[in-house]
Amino acid sequence: MIVLRQMIIFFLLMILGMVAFKKGIITETNQSQISSLVVNIAYPAIILSGVAGGGARIEGMDLLLAVGAALLVIGLSLLCARLVPLMLGYPKAYHGIINVMVVFTNIGFMGVPMINGIYGESALIYMTVFLIPFNLLFYSYAMQTVRGNRMSTNNFQWRNLLNPGIISCFVSIILYFANIHLPYVLTESIQMVGNMTAPLAMMLVGSFLIDIKWWELLTDKKIILFTIVKMLVLPVLIVLILEQFIHNKLLLAVCMAALSTPSGNVIALLAAVYNKEAYPIAVKGIALTTLASVITMPLAFMLAGLE
Repeated sequence: MIVLRQMIIFFLLMILGMVAFKKGIITETNQSQISSLVVNIAYPAIILSGVAGGGARIEGMDLLLAVGAALLVIGLSLLCARLVPLMLGYPKAYHGIINVMVVFTNIGFMGVPMINGIYGESALIYMTVFLIPFNLLFYSYAMQTVRGNRMSTNNFQWRNLLNPGIISCFVSIILYFANIHLPYVLTESIQMVGNMTAPLAMMLVGSFLIDIKWWELLTDKKIILFTIVKMLVLPVLIVLILEQFIHNKLLLAVCMAALSTPSGNVIALLAAVYNKEAYPIAVKGIALTTLASVITMPLAFMLAGLE
């Protein structure tokens, strides 16, 4: 299985991150600096690398289908996210954080490098189509939901959208539609920087997991049920629905990658700032979905017939 092989690679990189943390190479001090390097430099570079070299293109109905698929995935995820905390019986104070952990996956740290590793740079244009609405929603819907507030234009700030990830998405779209081919020196430089994303991101994830109280985590029945629903049930269900309308296997694989990656690490940071009561739930959910992803992601791809 290609997905299983890729996840084993990611798992080995996570273990390397744990070892590096134990040895003091990665520390609590430099974790934020390495995270900033990944988020602000390596991650935008891997997005740009998908179009910088002028590889395969999607146009016309295929492009419209990709946009429609992205919007449908997000819409169905938002709907399911409203139901999950009710189904699992979480108190109302935790509904926002559970909601956000369902919708906002680790698509940047795991989804993008995984799709790039399995399908190559030609698939990254599909991923870019997903990243723009995900980023827009994260800096609006996610922040308000974690706070426990409804969406409001009064406390939404557009400058929050001006981050390297979203800018690289828009630059990629401009390069793509204008059919601009960057010089070889620039293209190779961008690709080399982008190639840092997977190893650095996975080592960081491993370093974040080192201090988790695993026994306490693995005896929390609600978090275990949440992980099964979020990592297996919903991704397979949504992709099976999409298969009724979409027959492009590559696009379906990108949809699955967007849905089946673990809950995003940055959600815990949001909870720490905006909803401290929900912070322990966020840490547990992120840790267990990340650990389980080595098994659940290949299984989800297999159950959806994408292997």
